[in-house]
Amino acid sequence: MLINNHNEELLQQAFEWIDEQISDYFFLCDEELIIQHASHSIEKAGFTREQVIGESAITFVDSVDSEKFLQEINQLEVNAIKRNVFRVINVNNELRRHEVSMGKMIYDKTGDIFYIFLAKDITNILETENLLIQSEKLSSAGQLAASVAHEIRNPLTSLKGFLQLMEAGMDNSGTYLKIMKEEIEKIEAISKELLFIAKPSPNELKRENLIELVGEVCLLMNSQARMHDIRLKKKFDCEEFMLNCDRSQFKQVLINLIKNAIEAMEENGTIEIHIHTKEQLLIEVMDEGPGVPEEMKEKLGEPFYTTKQNGTGLGLMVTKQILKNHGAKLEVKDREIKGSNFRISFKDLD
Repeated sequence: MLINNHNEELLQQAFEWIDEQISDYFFLCDEELIIQHASHSIEKAGFTREQVIGESAITFVDSVDSEKFLQEINQLEVNAIKRNVFRVINVNNELRRHEVSMGKMIYDKTGDIFYIFLAKDITNILETENLLIQSEKLSSAGQLAASVAHEIRNPLTSLKGFLQLMEAGMDNSGTYLKIMKEEIEKIEAISKELLFIAKPSPNELKRENLIELVGEVCLLMNSQARMHDIRLKKKFDCEEFMLNCDRSQFKQVLINLIKNAIEAMEENGTIEIHIHTKEQLLIEVMDEGPGVPEEMKEKLGEPFYTTKQNGTGLGLMVTKQILKNHGAKLEVKDREIKGSNFRISFKDLD
């Protein structure tokens, strides 16, 4: 038993003080992860302290995350703190996501090892973030609909023309059919991308080909760019780069940045999308607009802060949050000649 007669009174006073000061869930476990102390705040989750004290901490972690939880414990160094998000089972057998800070300590007098856990229920926060992301996605889909309709109308006109030629008995029907097939595939690809953007995201990280993903976004955004006489220019230093990401959410990031670049520019010009993979993964979206004043750069991404007359600032806020969830960050740099460079950099690609 960790709390023995020699230190029980002092520790009990400390725990009572902690209980009064924090609203998050505080646990003290022995070396076997058996809970020795739980804060009164655990009652907010529907448990009594008597229900959890004496139980193994791992029993409250969902089986999907139990291996990750034990791995984090095994990698803990003494007097170090680690933080991660785990799915936790509440008293109603519901899954709740908790941000858990964990520390490993050694009691000097006895050499006993014990663990401290501080858990914060962030389920509602994550749900709100996902709703905001979905709202922004639907907004983007609505704005893209008009330009996509224009993009689809062109191949439809071609299809109609070839059908009329074939009805008139013109030769070269084989050639016509080949071109018609290509036009149909183009319509299918554009429609597929628009539907993909609009549908809810599963919020799951998978290995995706970043080069292919960026190409698909450019296909979707080309129509909106052309309406402003703007060209999208891609420059990649490789043909394939696998990235662990949520495909739908990461596409939303790229759509937001390209859309912002289009809106920042006057008619005519070029938006460059570069991917660098040699030393560090960098994704750059560079426009030829007026640039962002230095005093505004730090505020970009704050809710309802925007440089646009009719903007809300939510697009960049959502973009930054998605990137944060992917271990990446967004910076705004000035281009040497004219315009802004919105640069995405990644801390860890493991």
